[in-house]
Amino acid sequence: MQKKARHQSPSLKLALGFLVFILIGTFLLFLPISHQEGKSLSFIDSLVLATSAVCVTGLTPVDLSQTLSYFGSTVMMVLFQIGGLGYSVIAVTLIALSSRKVDLLNRGILRDSLISDNRMDIMFLLKFTLATTFLIEAIGALLLFMGFYGDMSTPRAVYVAIFTSLAAFNNAGFDLFSTSLVSYYDSPLVILTVAGLIICGGLGFVIYLEAMNHRKGKKFSLHFKVVLMMTAILLLAGTLLFRLTMPVNLLNAFFQSVTTRTAGFFSYDQSMLSNAAIVLTIILMYIGASPGSTGGGIKTTTFFVSFKAGFSIITGRNPSSFKRSLGYDVIMKALILIVLSIMLCTLGFLIMTITDPDIAPIKLLYETVSAFGTVGLSMAVTAELSIGGKLIIIILMYAGRVGILTLISVFSRKARQAKYVEEKVAIG
Repeated sequence: MQKKARHQSPSLKLALGFLVFILIGTFLLFLPISHQEGKSLSFIDSLVLATSAVCVTGLTPVDLSQTLSYFGSTVMMVLFQIGGLGYSVIAVTLIALSSRKVDLLNRGILRDSLISDNRMDIMFLLKFTLATTFLIEAIGALLLFMGFYGDMSTPRAVYVAIFTSLAAFNNAGFDLFSTSLVSYYDSPLVILTVAGLIICGGLGFVIYLEAMNHRKGKKFSLHFKVVLMMTAILLLAGTLLFRLTMPVNLLNAFFQSVTTRTAGFFSYDQSMLSNAAIVLTIILMYIGASPGSTGGGIKTTTFFVSFKAGFSIITGRNPSSFKRSLGYDVIMKALILIVLSIMLCTLGFLIMTITDPDIAPIKLLYETVSAFGTVGLSMAVTAELSIGGKLIIIILMYAGRVGILTLISVFSRKARQAKYVEEKVAIG
């Protein structure tokens, strides 16, 4: 078995790793000890919750505050912490703690998961990732405790603050309130703290490492510049557009712009969104966070590269940014990812219109993109979905977290490539 494990592709180990945690989480959440007295969870709802937690989505068919016990809530917290850090980080950490040598395969999986290059000391990056995660989550929990204190007992405020901080940083979107953060609509401390945690989790750990190394004289990479630029543009544009299309103040327009980037919290009832706000939310959910982060979506860099490629075709210039050329393989990978993700979302949406014909199509589309982007925002339809609809949501969340290209590489096989005579096809 050990020999077989060594010969498994990194993509297969990554995909199976997430699946194992989902199955363990499903079993634990299905146990009566995970439920409040008089409450219960069906197996399919336990599977939806476990998948949503490991895939750091936030979609839930039940009210967590009214259904799960402290044990069940803690299981959820562990699952989305594992999901946010990623299977590779957890696996390599456990190997290192057991005093065993981390082999090249696991180092490669970790490097790919965190989007680092071969020049980085992977074990240092692992320690840096864990330290950064727990430090930001601790600061977030402290600030949220200050915001929740007085609204509940002190022990409950501590627990809810920790739960919310972990959920926000890992872009999970789960909460222990029946209406997310609607009751804290006018609390800048809570809203801005959660928004800050979401942004920090969605940037990617390599960004923090580059920022630290910049103080030592190292130049910022193209990846660093693109991530920060796209994050700033999407947050600013989203805030302004939501302010114009929703009856909310600037603070909550900003929060809506932040949370659509794969977080799932909301301070405004999503079922009350205007048509323009719904379309804008779907677009932002689809783009998502940045590579190597706790968020999902096609990623900011993918959107940027595809936009640059399209612009270069129109203008007849070579695709470049910040005086750096964009490679052909990067452009093709971005375009393929966009095409496949659109096909997957379209197929999922189509099937859900068949399995759940009584739900408005716009709500199903919203749910579909939210699941694929591992966002967790919903127009209050997750609990109403049929078993078939919930299975589609599970598949979309899993594909969105593991990655379409990763799943494809699991089944791909190297083959001899023949070169044929080129012939044109009419386009447009």
